Amino acid sequence: MTTAMLPSDATPLTVASSVRVLPGAVNTGVLVSGDRALLVDCCDSVTIGRLAELGVARVDAILATQYRRTHVAGAYALQATGTELTAPAAESSLLENPGAHWADPKVRWHVYDFRPAPLVPAEPLVVHRSVSDGDVIDWRGFRIVVVETPGATRGSVSYMVETDGKTICFCGDLLAGPGQIPDIHSLQERNEIVCGYHGFMEGAGDLQASLGGLAARRVDVLVPSSGRAIEDPERAIALTLDRIEAVRRNYAAITAINYYFPAMFEDLRGDPARLVSSPQVDPPPFVRRVAATSFAVVSRSGTCLLLDCGNDSVLDALRQWLGKGEITSVDACWVTHYHDDHVDSLPRFVDTFAKPVMCIEHMADVLEHPDRYLLPCISPNAVHVSRRVRHGESWQWHEFRLTAFHLPGQTLYHGGLLVDNGDCSVFFVGDTFAPTGLDDYCCGNRNFLGPGRGMQRCLALCRELGPDYTINQHQDLAFAFADEQFDAMARVLDERLRLLGDLLPWPHPDFGTDEWWLRAYPYEQETIPGGVVVVELHATNHAGDACELRAEPVVPQAWQWQAIDRGHVTVPPCTDGLVGDFAENPDGRLMFRLVAPENCLPGRYVVTFRAWWGGRYLGQFRHALVNVCRTTIGESA
Repeated sequence: MTTAMLPSDATPLTVASSVRVLPGAVNTGVLVSGDRALLVDCCDSVTIGRLAELGVARVDAILATQYRRTHVAGAYALQATGTELTAPAAESSLLENPGAHWADPKVRWHVYDFRPAPLVPAEPLVVHRSVSDGDVIDWRGFRIVVVETPGATRGSVSYMVETDGKTICFCGDLLAGPGQIPDIHSLQERNEIVCGYHGFMEGAGDLQASLGGLAARRVDVLVPSSGRAIEDPERAIALTLDRIEAVRRNYAAITAINYYFPAMFEDLRGDPARLVSSPQVDPPPFVRRVAATSFAVVSRSGTCLLLDCGNDSVLDALRQWLGKGEITSVDACWVTHYHDDHVDSLPRFVDTFAKPVMCIEHMADVLEHPDRYLLPCISPNAVHVSRRVRHGESWQWHEFRLTAFHLPGQTLYHGGLLVDNGDCSVFFVGDTFAPTGLDDYCCGNRNFLGPGRGMQRCLALCRELGPDYTINQHQDLAFAFADEQFDAMARVLDERLRLLGDLLPWPHPDFGTDEWWLRAYPYEQETIPGGVVVVELHATNHAGDACELRAEPVVPQAWQWQAIDRGHVTVPPCTDGLVGDFAENPDGRLMFRLVAPENCLPGRYVVTFRAWWGGRYLGQFRHALVNVCRTTIGESA
C-alpha cells in the first residue's frame, strides 16, 4: 500500500490580522485567537501540524458551510481531539447519518432528482450545533453571523465575521472567483413544473438570490470554497449574475423543454434567438407507435422490429397485434438508450419472445451491467445484449437498410438507427431532438460541448444523413430540421461553449457540466468478508492538453488497498468519455485492489477516492460502493 502526500505546502493566505485561509481541495478558513482556532470548513489537507505553523495548538470548532465531504473530510481527525462541529440545520442529518442516504434506493436507481449530490460523506460526524439564518456564534471575541445562502446545495450557509474594520464572508460554493461558479451540474434542480431531471440550472435561481443578498449586505471580502479571496464583491457578484443569465438565455433558446414544458421559459418566449419549432407530420405507414416510448418498424411480411421496451404495456400491445394478425412475428428489439423508461421491460421482452436485444456498442455495458454505473434514470434490470453494433454499421432487414450510429446527444450512452426502404428514410433518435431543439436538460447524462462532440456531433450527423423523418421516442409525430435550424442550433452551441468557458474555472467547461468526467468503475459491486475487489477510476480529459491523474482510495477501517498501476496516469487530450475497444480516444484509467477484512460485517461500504488532476487537489472527489455479503456473493446482508 502506498499513500500520496496530501497538499500541505500551499501558502496560507492572510485575509485579516487574525483570519487566514489554508488552500486545499477547498479553502479552510482559520480564525485565530491566541493558540486556539475556529475553522470554516475543513479540507482533509488540514492537519494539526499545518495548523501549528499558524501558532494553533487546538481547534475549538468547525463551521461547515454545507454537507459535502470535500468540505468536512478533515473534521474526523479533529473531532477525535475534541473539536466540535457546527452545520446548517437543513443538512445536519446528512453529516450525522449519511448511511440513510446511501441506503436510499432513490439515490441509486431510477434517479430523477440529484440533490443531495454524490458528495455526501461516507462516515458520520457528530454535529454539536445546527444553525439557521440569523443565528449568531460568539467565539473568543469574534461575532459570527449565519446567513442562509442556498445555491450549490439546498441548505448551504455562509458565515460573516467583522474584524479589522471589515466584514468578511465565507460563502462556500456560491462563487469560484469574480464572474465564476465551481460547476453547473450542482445546479440540477426541480421546480414547481419539472423534477430535477429536467431542471438544467434550475438551482441557479437560489444561487442568484443568495448572491444578491450578500451584495445587499455590503460585504468587504468574500472567501469562497475554491479560488482566492475576492476583495471587490460587488463587481464579482454582478459579473457572475450577468454570466448566469446569459447561459440561461442561451440554453432556453434551443431546448426541448420548450416543447415538453412550454411554461418553463415563458419569460423568454419573445427572445429572437429562440428556435422556430419544426412542423410535425405523421410517420410513414411502416412505422407504428406501440405504447409508452416504443415504436415498431413493420416489414411487408408482417415481421416487426421493436425500438425500446420500457413498459409492460409494450409487450401487451405486441401480443394483441399478434393475436389480431396485424404482425406475424417480433424479430428483435433495438435500444436507443439506457434510460429506465426505455429499457425496464427488456428482460420480460426476452422472456416473452425469446428474441435478441441490439444496441450501439458504446451502450451495451450499461444495459448488461447497470450496477457498474451511477447515471440519471438508470434501471436495475440488466439484460443480455445479443448484438453490439458498431458506429456506421449497416445491414439488410427485409426491405429495409438499417444503419446504426453512436448518437451522444441526450446521453453519451445513446444510439440512433436510420431505417431506409428506398423510398424514404426515418431516423430514430431516441430522446435526442425535439421540434424545438435539443434534449440536453440533465448534466448527469454527459452532454459534451465543442466541435465533433455531444450535440454538435448529433446535429452534424443528422444534417449529413438528411432523413425524411426524425422520430423521438416520446413523440407520436415525426419532424425534420431545415438547414437554417441546424445553423441556428450550431451557433447557439458555439456561443454556449464560450459563455460557459467564462463562467466556469476549468480548462474546458465540460469539466463543470459533466459530473462524471471522473468516475469509479464498477460503481457498485459485491464481495464477502476477506474478499478482494478491483475498482478503476476512469477520467475524461475534456481539455486540449494531456493531464496527469493521481488518486488513492480512502478505505473503511481495517480494509487494505493497493494501486495496481502506481496510482497515476497521463490522460491524453480530448478523450471520448468512454473506456473500451470501440472508443477512438479512450479515457485514462487507474486500478486499485481493495481487500475487506476477514471479520468485516455485512453491509454497504462507501469507498472514497482522493484525486489530483494536473497537480490540483480535488479532495475525496469520487466514490464506489462495495456491498459485503454474509458468505456468498448475492446473499442478502
